Amino acid sequence: MYVKSPFTDEQVISPAEKRTLERRHLMYYLRVWDTQEDKLIGHLADVSSEGFLIVGENQIELDKEFKLKMMLPATADSAEPLEFRANSCWSSNDVNKLFYDTGFQFTDISNQTRERLNSIIEEYSLTS
Repeated sequence: MYVKSPFTDEQVISPAEKRTLERRHLMYYLRVWDTQEDKLIGHLADVSSEGFLIVGENQIELDKEFKLKMMLPATADSAEPLEFRANSCWSSNDVNKLFYDTGFQFTDISNQTRERLNSIIEEYSLTS
């Protein structure tokens, strides 16, 4: 399966290449909400240009597109939540068996949201 990058119209990334994308761990576990169900589904654990990982208390349905919003820290320039669509790709127990890790791929993200996300990654990233 090949994936069209939501950040450029030109780049196509194979599954093997996806694992080489730089993942950024943030110093905040930002809250991620399912806006259709109006419920918290987990906290952001890491993020790349193609997707992200959340840790939550419940296993999430796979191969489903979600309309999500990410709550930002109060210290962010704009504390308005980021809203976007993402597809759940995989889910498994976390190291702590009380939680589940779920991988998502961005499916629809506006340029403005992408720019804000990149700013947040740069500002709150634990790695350079």
